[in-house]
Amino acid sequence: MDKDKDNAGINANVDAEVDVNAGGKDASDQDVLGIRTVDAVRILTLRRPERHNALNTDLTRRLLQALRDAERDEACRAIVLAGAGRSFCAGADTTEFAGFGQDADRAQARATLTAELHAVFATLSKPVVAAVWGNAMGGGAGLALACDMMVAAQATRLGYPEIKHGICPAIVMANLTRNLGPKRAFELVSTGRLLDGGELCEWGLANARAETPEAALAAALDIGRHWAAHAPFALTSTKRLFYRTLDLSFEEGLAAGRELNIAMRRHARPKS
Repeated sequence: MDKDKDNAGINANVDAEVDVNAGGKDASDQDVLGIRTVDAVRILTLRRPERHNALNTDLTRRLLQALRDAERDEACRAIVLAGAGRSFCAGADTTEFAGFGQDADRAQARATLTAELHAVFATLSKPVVAAVWGNAMGGGAGLALACDMMVAAQATRLGYPEIKHGICPAIVMANLTRNLGPKRAFELVSTGRLLDGGELCEWGLANARAETPEAALAAALDIGRHWAAHAPFALTSTKRLFYRTLDLSFEEGLAAGRELNIAMRRHARPKS
């Protein structure tokens, strides 16, 4: 997929399957999370468009549970994460924090829940691609970067503006520094700079740029379908080994690869 050009070959008919503005149809039109499965691809859509899909406790819990449910569901081979309306995710819902007051237990529980959400992506054996457009700020930027791949619409505004509000982008820092070199990562968190779709590709944070939200969602779904077409053992093993080796030394990574190489021989398909 060409990072520098619009994805002309994308299936633009995806909006017939998932409505970008409505966030997809599911059992409850009032639910804050849309859940659908198309061609073995689980599509999770954040559905608080009036708040630019800001993450309150309810949405955070539901998304975390939906990701874990998708991991256990054999009918699901891959996952697409998107947002309804004009934005992907504006980050944490700060209006909720005002109610915490001096309640340290509530603040700690919320921080723990947020950390669990940002950590879960690397533990899933099924790959996740983010379809991003509009605002992807703070926790929303962290959510996009936690995914294994990203397709960004040109009009995306992704960044960490916390510094401009007198706070630190704390929990999201780990995924940022894992995805980006230290100089550019520090630039984002210390200046609040926002990146559009083209810049995200240039910086290596997005895999492809799309002209519109519909095209971004279509491209993400195509990636999900591509993943779903692979043998499950090969796909899940690839992701597990990929994230395992990120935290290993070179020698330990080779040893882990050797172990998987031996295991793969037991699952190899016989030649016809």
